[in-house]
Amino acid sequence: MSTIDPNAELFDTPDGGSSVPSGPPPSSPPPTLDENNTPVGGGGGGGGTLHLSVTDPQQIGEGRNAHTFYRIDVRPNQYADTIASVRRRYSDFRWLFQRLQEERPGAIIPIIPHTKAFQIEKRFSEELIEERRVSCETFLRRVQIHPELEGAASISSFFSPDAEVFEQAKKDHPEMEGFISEDGTTSSAKEKVKHFFVKAGIKAKVARGVDLEETPDGAQVDEVEQYLSALETHVKALAKATLYLVDVSKDTSTNMHELGQSLFGLHQTYDPDTATSEDDGSGSSSNNNSNVKSKNPSLKTISNIFASLSAINKVKYDDNYAKVSKPIHDIQDSIKAARIALKRRKDHAITYNTFLQQIKNRKATLEKLNQKNATSPQATTENQIVSTQQLLDESNRASKVALAALEKVTQRVFREMDRFKHSVDAEMRLLYVNHARVQVDYSRQLDVEWNKLLPNGGDVGGVNGRVGGSGSGADDGVLSKEAEMLMI
Repeated sequence: MSTIDPNAELFDTPDGGSSVPSGPPPSSPPPTLDENNTPVGGGGGGGGTLHLSVTDPQQIGEGRNAHTFYRIDVRPNQYADTIASVRRRYSDFRWLFQRLQEERPGAIIPIIPHTKAFQIEKRFSEELIEERRVSCETFLRRVQIHPELEGAASISSFFSPDAEVFEQAKKDHPEMEGFISEDGTTSSAKEKVKHFFVKAGIKAKVARGVDLEETPDGAQVDEVEQYLSALETHVKALAKATLYLVDVSKDTSTNMHELGQSLFGLHQTYDPDTATSEDDGSGSSSNNNSNVKSKNPSLKTISNIFASLSAINKVKYDDNYAKVSKPIHDIQDSIKAARIALKRRKDHAITYNTFLQQIKNRKATLEKLNQKNATSPQATTENQIVSTQQLLDESNRASKVALAALEKVTQRVFREMDRFKHSVDAEMRLLYVNHARVQVDYSRQLDVEWNKLLPNGGDVGGVNGRVGGSGSGADDGVLSKEAEMLMI
C-alpha cells in the first residue's frame, strides 16, 4: 500500500484551475430501492443528485501511528469525470456521524457498522479496509439524500477542500465530547453545577419510571416507542430464521465438498470399470455377473457431481448473503438508528424538565426569602431576593427555549418515523422477493446436478446438463461461471 501526503488536496484541474464544489452534495427526497436493496438516486445523476464514491484506500505512517485515508470522489453522475475529491480517515466519518446527531437531533442518521481491530495487522487487512470503504460509501450516499440533513454545517466542513477548515471543525467539536451544558444563560460556575445536579435528579427519576412532563405530542411519542419495540422483536426473530436458511447453503456446500473428496478417494481404491479379472483375483471362471456394467454412475462421476453441488451451494450462499443477509443486518442497524433518534428526543425532554424543576426550586427559594424578609427585613435578604428573581427569570426564558427545541425535535422524529415505516416495509418486501429469486435460480442448477445421479439422468435430457423441455430458459441447468471456477 503506497503512502500519500494527507495535506495534498485533489481539487486542482490540469489547467491549474480549481474545481471545488460550493458546498456539500445537494439533498433530495428519499429514493426507492433497486433489486439489490440499494437506494436509487445516490448516483444516477437524476434530480440534481451528485454521485459519491469512496475509493483508493491508502496508508499513511508506520506502526501504531499508521492510519488509512480514503478518497471521496464527487461526480455529476456515475459515469462522468470527477469534479472534486477529498481524502478522509475512517475516524472522520465517525466524527461526521456524531456531529449530525448533535446538529439534527431526532433525525435517523445512518449507522456506520464499526469493527474494532486492536492488532495492527488486522487494522490494515484488506478485508477490514474494504469493509470500511463500503460502509463509509453507503453512509455518505444515505446522508446525501437524507431530507433532514440538508444544510448541516458538519457536512460542509467534511467536504471542504480546505484542510484547515475541516481540522478546525474537528477541533471545535471533538469526536468524544463530555458534558455539554444546555444552560447557556447561567454564567457562574456555581449555577452550572446546580444545573448539573438538577438534571442528574431528573434522570434518576426517569430511571425509576417517573414520567416526565410531556408536550401534547407525548402520547404519539409513546406510540412510536411501542412500534419500535414491536418491530425490533419481530425483526430479531425474522433475522434469526432467515439467516439460518441462508447459512444452510454454506454448511451444505462444505458437507458436499467433503463428500465429494471421500467418494473420489474411495473411487481410487477400486474402480470396477477399469479393474481386470486379475485385479479381482477371480480368474477367468469368475461369476459372469461381475462383467455386467452397472447402470448407476461410477463413484468418480458421483464425486464430480457432489463437487458441482458444493460449488453451486457456495455461490448460492454468496448471492444470498449480498441480497438477504446484508439487507436484514441493514434493517437492524436502521432500527438502532431510530432508537438513537428517539433517545435524542428524550434528552431534550429531560433538558426541558430540568429547567421546569429548576423553576420550582427557585420559586420555593424565593418564597422562603420573601417570608424571611417580611418578618425580619435585611439588606442582605433583599439582595438575595433580587438575585434569585433574576435566576428565576433566566430559568423561565431557558425553559421556553428548551420547550421550543423539544417541539422541533419531536416534529422531526414524527417526520422521520413516517419515512422509516415505509422504508422498512419496502426493504422487507424486497428482501424476501430477492430471497425467492435466489432459491428459484439455483434450484434449477441443483436439480440438474441431482438428476445426473439418477439412471439415464432422470427426466433431464439434452447435452451439457441443459434441462430438456420447451419450457426451460436458455440458461436453465447450466452451472454459473462462479460455480465452474470453484470446481476448477
